[in-house]
Amino acid sequence: MQIQRTQDELIIRFSNKININIDYLQKFLDYLRFIEISSKSQATEEQILELANEINQSWWQTNKSKFIE
Repeated sequence: MQIQRTQDELIIRFSNKININIDYLQKFLDYLRFIEISSKSQATEEQILELANEINQSWWQTNKSKFIE
């Protein structure tokens, strides 16, 4: 593995020979993106929790038929 920092980027290189689960790697990258975006947010914790609740309720309304017969 090699890590390189340039003026604009952080570059991480993996050998093709390493066995990395791409799904886990994508989740890690998504988490880093979340940290980057949230660090710039001016939302209060209360606003974030309210939005999360709205998203959860919307998801449940869309997907509950998959779980309840």
